[in-house]
Amino acid sequence: MMHNLDFECMKIAQEILTSSTDKDKLENNLRKALGVLQEDGVYAMFLWLEDKDKTVREKLTGLLNEPEIKRYLLNDSERFDEDFAILCKNLAEVAKDIDKLFFMKRIIERALIYALYHAKIG
Repeated sequence: MMHNLDFECMKIAQEILTSSTDKDKLENNLRKALGVLQEDGVYAMFLWLEDKDKTVREKLTGLLNEPEIKRYLLNDSERFDEDFAILCKNLAEVAKDIDKLFFMKRIIERALIYALYHAKIG
């Protein structure tokens, strides 16, 4: 049976929404993070979120650690770390393979878009 990765993106999007009390600020941060991701890439987006919204960054890190997603990105013995310095090393490892990097970007983009729609409708 094939796992529905879109479901994982929806689940994280809902978690992102419930983790914030300021919906306007969250919507603004999601919009900006999505823009950074699309214009400047995965690494730039994580750097931006580390400074502007660590909660969203942590939720996206959790998404990448979902077993059905992580298995495409890292070895079984590895995981995307909450510690930002280690996370950067994880991202560098993924970036060595352009297909993995594009997959990661697509998954994160989908989750951010879903979270943005959730924030818009409240």
